[in-house]
Amino acid sequence: MARCGRETRRTVLRCALSALILVVVAAPRAGATLKYGPIELSGSVDSQTLVRTSQIDEWQFIQNRNTALVRLDYDWLQNGKLVERFDTPFLKRSKLYLLYRGVYDSFWGIAPGGAQKGITQYDDLVGGPIIGNQIGKTTTNPDICTGFSPCPVPGIYSRIQSEGRNAQAYENTLREAYIDFALADAPLSFRLGRQQVIWGESDQFRLMDIINPLDTTWHLQQEDWDKLRIPLWLGKMIWDIGDVGPFSNTFTELVFNPGDFQPGNKVQFLPAPWAVPVPNPVRAGQIQLASPNQPFLLTPQFNLEGTSFRQGNFTRSIAEAGEVGLRFHAVSDIPLINLQGFEYTFNYYYGRGRGIGAVAGAPFGLNIKKAVVPDSFIPANAFKQDPANPTSAPALFAGRPVFPANVDAEFEFPYTNIFGTTANYFEAYTNTVLRMEMAYQIDAPFQSAAFSDRAPITRENGQVLPGSFAPLGYTTRDVWAGMLGFDRPTWIKWLNPRTTWFLTGQFFWSYVNGGHSMLRGSILSAGEEPYFSPTQNATLPENLRRTGVGEWTNGPYAGQVERTQDSTYGPGTADNFRQWEILTTIAATSFYLGGTLVPFVAIAIDPVNRNLLSQMKVDYFLTNNLITQFRLNLYSDLGSQQASLDPWGAGGLNARRDEIGLKITYQF
Repeated sequence: MARCGRETRRTVLRCALSALILVVVAAPRAGATLKYGPIELSGSVDSQTLVRTSQIDEWQFIQNRNTALVRLDYDWLQNGKLVERFDTPFLKRSKLYLLYRGVYDSFWGIAPGGAQKGITQYDDLVGGPIIGNQIGKTTTNPDICTGFSPCPVPGIYSRIQSEGRNAQAYENTLREAYIDFALADAPLSFRLGRQQVIWGESDQFRLMDIINPLDTTWHLQQEDWDKLRIPLWLGKMIWDIGDVGPFSNTFTELVFNPGDFQPGNKVQFLPAPWAVPVPNPVRAGQIQLASPNQPFLLTPQFNLEGTSFRQGNFTRSIAEAGEVGLRFHAVSDIPLINLQGFEYTFNYYYGRGRGIGAVAGAPFGLNIKKAVVPDSFIPANAFKQDPANPTSAPALFAGRPVFPANVDAEFEFPYTNIFGTTANYFEAYTNTVLRMEMAYQIDAPFQSAAFSDRAPITRENGQVLPGSFAPLGYTTRDVWAGMLGFDRPTWIKWLNPRTTWFLTGQFFWSYVNGGHSMLRGSILSAGEEPYFSPTQNATLPENLRRTGVGEWTNGPYAGQVERTQDSTYGPGTADNFRQWEILTTIAATSFYLGGTLVPFVAIAIDPVNRNLLSQMKVDYFLTNNLITQFRLNLYSDLGSQQASLDPWGAGGLNARRDEIGLKITYQF
């Protein structure tokens, strides 16, 4: 096998070609699932190569992920006999299911140089360097740094060091492992083990499909859900009620999680390639402007009490992390009101760290309890500021002392109650399937800029600094979200004279109950330009507003460069969460060349945040088992030319991060 080494273009092509040859040559010649009596073995191997383009003439290799899936189905108990030998009087049937996934992404071995492209106009310089990465250089050249010195010049700011690459490159996991069994004398069936439980009617974006968290560190939300869901150790029971009057296929499903807690959305921050376009907001070394009326600089030193974006302040046990879900399903047949074939469910879920609609991306909140500065902190009047003009701060903050702020905080993943319903109905007159999904969540966590929710900043002696508060507070709100959709085959003769096109559309909404004007967005952010001081911020002096850069000259962060963040609340600085969020999706697919060529196109439009996702995929079946796929994802901010913190992740978070990819799959 060819060895993937350094970052030349020839090496990239050679490694991608080697992976393709391995897929084609090493795969078995059999054209179907391997079956040995009650045992079935199936799976696939694939190689996906992606490049990112932030401009028409800028290309950057970002992925060569090689994935192997191996699936085992073993019907070890049939007709009351285990392995065809032993009688099991209490069981009618049982099955063992195992799914293994192994991954190697040669991107980390090739180690291409240069900064990631397409984050914002600063690319990887947004937020400056991150602890553990190369720092980059500074300059005093006045032609580069007008009115501000020193300032950073391009360097390797956000590359993960080589010792951390192996952990990013490999995955070796038994994704699913469960046992199905049905009782002989009762209409009860069970599934026990590591599994995915799928509820809901929506596609591409989730609503009631909330039981399994999403791992967006794999490739953001740009893969099929079955690849991104994190399987959990669960118990599931189905009571098959059968036909009851005009209702058929009625059953009740009970899901129990004995404590396998995972956050509802697993995220990463810069410099990871599949990250939201901001550094970790609770990292050390950042510099913040804490008050518009008292323009002092602080650097928070976080005590998160053992919590993180993936860990709450509780144990993974039944008592502290147990979850339960209940679903009732039926199909009605009531001719008098024309409800023949009306399928619906009623759902309830009680669990930690879950969210619905536009708030599903951050089902947690950072609760800042206390922020303390030293007694030696310089008082506000030392800046000789005109009290009648809060914006008359010194011309530059360069050289000003930066005081530590000891912040006690914790990430909270509260228990919430989520009630939902789903339905679909085939409308015979138009040959259309109408779909609906709706959910209501009680006490979803939010970040808040309201003073009543924010902890005041105090000195060590207990003195409260007037008008100074932590940048964020914590609160909860109820959320109502829903989806209306349709599926319909239709003829488009000029596009395909032989086969119909399958059209599907969805309209999502999300509504936050109660006051919302002080709510912050799903990413812990202080600005519409993610997390950092927007250039239009009037509370910063002109030169600092333009560069927003400070450099540590001593202490543990000496030499580290940070953009100064405006953590105050004001017009243009806050990532305001909107009370109504809306998203519309439209997708279409068809078949050509006898089913060997399958195109798929889709768009997602977020009119509130002015974002657009355009997606195209074309699958070509060289054989029934060997498939090539070309894909193109375009993310548009509809003219704003900057990333925005759109809660759906449709286009704003990925602005200027368009992707082109080729995937080769062999399945057996």
